[in-house]
Amino acid sequence: MTKRDKNRKGLLSRITLVTLVILLIMLTGCESLPFDFELPWQNATQPPDATETQPTPEASATTRSESTETPLPTPEKLILWLPPDLDPHNGTDAGDLLLEKLNSYAFANKIEIVVRIKSQTGSGSLIDSLTATKAAVPETLPDLIVLSANDLQVASQRNLIYENERLTGMLGGNDWYPFASQLSQVDEEVLAIALMADPLTLIYSSTNLLIPSNEWDQIHNNFGIFGFAADDPLGRFLLLLYMSAGGDVIDGQGYALLEEEPLVAALQALKNALNTRHINSLSLSYQNDAQVFQSFLDRNLDTAVVPASYVLSHTDENSNQPDAMMTEPEFTLATGSAWALGNPDIARQELAMDLLEELMQTEFLANWTEALHKLPSRPSALGAWTEPNLKPALEKVAMAAVIYPPGAVLNQLGPILRNATLLILRDGGDVVETARLAVESVK
Repeated sequence: MTKRDKNRKGLLSRITLVTLVILLIMLTGCESLPFDFELPWQNATQPPDATETQPTPEASATTRSESTETPLPTPEKLILWLPPDLDPHNGTDAGDLLLEKLNSYAFANKIEIVVRIKSQTGSGSLIDSLTATKAAVPETLPDLIVLSANDLQVASQRNLIYENERLTGMLGGNDWYPFASQLSQVDEEVLAIALMADPLTLIYSSTNLLIPSNEWDQIHNNFGIFGFAADDPLGRFLLLLYMSAGGDVIDGQGYALLEEEPLVAALQALKNALNTRHINSLSLSYQNDAQVFQSFLDRNLDTAVVPASYVLSHTDENSNQPDAMMTEPEFTLATGSAWALGNPDIARQELAMDLLEELMQTEFLANWTEALHKLPSRPSALGAWTEPNLKPALEKVAMAAVIYPPGAVLNQLGPILRNATLLILRDGGDVVETARLAVESVK
């Protein structure tokens, strides 16, 4: 057989094969064959167009990913949870300032801001509500929430608040008091932005010719009669004396702690004031700061220990009441509160952070905290206060303020410190023996 005959036979075979395939498709009415079958033209290569760049498979995937990725939708609503004293609808100057700020932000960003007031104590408290909401209706979680220092610790332990890089960024720089860094972090992680604090202060009348000492262990050398809440269930003044003497309240494992040497020094300061008859016997019946401050206003006390907010919120309605001034200690204890993120949704967090940045701007923070009678977390804000007489002392107090220990520690040590205080002042107890018993009482 010649080469030409072979080629003709091969061509006829291919034509016959293609004809059979076409007939099969027509007879079955199928769109594709029910088996794999390689047609002669499937392996033919087509030359690429010289003007067209063929993307690699990787480039094609990237291009498709970028084209299908859509930005997160902008939230139409922000939810704020606030304690009762920050209620923007309570009719106070502070409430009016916050309401105006929130309305302005909502209008500018075309969103709705919902404010819900939550009690910080009792059943249905803020933490309880936050826990229940996360479990049952997470879509109604608060975007911004104001928490006390203790609630901040609890919320972190229960994973109820969320970190965000912008929180860490906001806390950078020098325009923060030392207590702000302590209040904003849990286990060295930034989980909040400190808002304000209320420190313990030693007050005296502006008409006093003798200004009291700035040292807590020198109260026995001050002029006149001294008073504090000796029957305070949490023993806060003795705790202040103890910690100012260098005492620690938490050991390396996180358990409550009392050290004997600084506790002896603290109890001795009380004993010295008792021996010099400097402490008013009424102090033994005082259980809270309101009783102490009222006694000062009634001129039963020449010096007294109360939170700064009592002085800042007092109005001179009675000209016979003393005008309080403050000493400038190197150490004091304070309560505090901070802003935190309560919603894990990233888009909502971003919008909430934008609002938080506006709420922490110097001018607004200054006006708001002055109206609230609490110390702002930023020196620039306190510097913008209009208060002329107390501001120099407040600036020193703010630098000296340390946030109280966690609630669990305070609740454990408080009754022990209260009993030690009363043993010294009421029962004439021995300082060293009372300290020993107190240290042994910590379990």
